[in-house]
Amino acid sequence: MTGAPLPLRPSALRPVTDAAVWLHPGMVKTATSTLQRHVFSHHPKIHYLGLPSPTPQLEWAIRHICQADSTHFETERLQEVLAGSLAGTAADARPLISYENFALHESKDKGLVADRLAALFPNARVLFTIRRQEDLVTSWYLTKLRVRIKRKAYIPFDEWYWMEAREPWNSILDDLCFDRMIRRYEALFGPERVSVLTFEEFIREPNTFLRRLSAYLDMDADGFAAMVAGKRENSAMSNRYLAFWRHASHVLPRRFVRNWSRKLTLKGGARARIVMPDAVRTHIHDLVAADNAELARRRGLDLAHWGYSLPGGPAAEVQR
Repeated sequence: MTGAPLPLRPSALRPVTDAAVWLHPGMVKTATSTLQRHVFSHHPKIHYLGLPSPTPQLEWAIRHICQADSTHFETERLQEVLAGSLAGTAADARPLISYENFALHESKDKGLVADRLAALFPNARVLFTIRRQEDLVTSWYLTKLRVRIKRKAYIPFDEWYWMEAREPWNSILDDLCFDRMIRRYEALFGPERVSVLTFEEFIREPNTFLRRLSAYLDMDADGFAAMVAGKRENSAMSNRYLAFWRHASHVLPRRFVRNWSRKLTLKGGARARIVMPDAVRTHIHDLVAADNAELARRRGLDLAHWGYSLPGGPAAEVQR
């Protein structure tokens, strides 16, 4: 009788360092690009090791953690690249890795990614930024719609949503129960080394958000506000742009659609607003309300204040 082959486990990874490393695994659509490009990669006291990466080798390593199948996982090369990147960290700097795909359904396995990060950086401090699920879903739809427009494959929001819901494990719906993901990191690193901030606070009370961010980094907040003032990556699609493609893309030749989608500006006028059907809003509420309540209870977060769906309340109105 032939025995089953032994699986390749994250425990085969050796720690790259026993020192503290700061990890920001997402979530997506929570101003991660703004923080990465204007704070993390420019602050003099942060040794930034996330994406966009300063070197092709480091970019490969960060992507490899979440994209590599276990049968193709290059343990030695990964550890060598990460160790070399950490070697240049100044004594008073915070080595920080930020990549929202660590906690995204498009990764091979989000739990496996968490295990790999824990094996590589056992004493890391972890930051999650979260967003109201209804708004996250509409923002994700608009992001993906840009690619669909270029392919002359426009799809209305409600049709797109129910198509995604057919295979929720392979869609953004798989990323909406934040507490499940956060508990995985708490189990690996300890609850005291995991922080959670809300995108809504970043938008409405940026100074409070940045003070909390600096506390996570164990550094002064001086200069943070100036770094993000007026900055916005991934500019929102305009309502005018969305309306044009909603009504015109299906009747135009694909060659014209591809050319015009590159030339027409996404910006200008009011931001695109998705009117979420009641059935979709109720579906999201039923999916996330209990999970949100547990996260709020465990972490002491006032998610009700920011309009998150909770048990016993109406499905939240979409704010986008």
